[in-house]
Amino acid sequence: MIGWVQKRWAQACADTIGTDQFWSIAVDHIAIRETLAPLISHHAKGIVLDAGAGRLAWRAMLRERAAIYFASDTFFSHPELAFLCDVQGGIPLPNASVDTIFCCSVMEHTPEPWRVLPEFRRILRPGGKIILSVPFLYYLHGAPQDYFRFTQFGIARLAAAAGLEVIQITTSGGLAHSVCQALSMLWTACLWTSRAPLLAQIPAHGLAFLARALDRIDAPGVFRQNVNAVLGTTE
Repeated sequence: MIGWVQKRWAQACADTIGTDQFWSIAVDHIAIRETLAPLISHHAKGIVLDAGAGRLAWRAMLRERAAIYFASDTFFSHPELAFLCDVQGGIPLPNASVDTIFCCSVMEHTPEPWRVLPEFRRILRPGGKIILSVPFLYYLHGAPQDYFRFTQFGIARLAAAAGLEVIQITTSGGLAHSVCQALSMLWTACLWTSRAPLLAQIPAHGLAFLARALDRIDAPGVFRQNVNAVLGTTE
């Protein structure tokens, strides 16, 4: 059963990624867009590297803010990737060459995540920004390359060790989002068809509304799904 759900879920994502529909087929997609869109709008500019871009889910949003946009990943996941590289220390760019680095749901898939931010720091121009999102309370994904989860305190420590300033750090989602995400994945797996996308989108938005309401109970943020940060150079 789980295997069937995963297969159907993967198909729904493949059918929609890179389009607005992608952001409406699951609770997590709705929540992460609501969280990161304002950070992109406020901080992304100039030469933008989408690091660990996968199938370019964020390309359209980042391009609106970028003078130059290019994307990389470890594996050949999309024909329009600029290059393949290891973000743990193998980005083929000169020092101080980009204005903005966007990195969403990538560091948990690196065996040595403490090497990522120093490499980002190397290629970031003075005054540049890193927009980062990592999971905390999140389901297994991208297995077997799914190694770590992070707290906001861990990200702050890694940033300081890399010589980066924490400009903003927040948490998002929660326990209700995790439960509702599982339900929305099941619903989308059962009902997704590109001919009638609303069959999956309407329940996903309803579950997202419920998750937001329930997660307000966790005011201290003990059970958050994601940690989202804006980091900058200290010079």
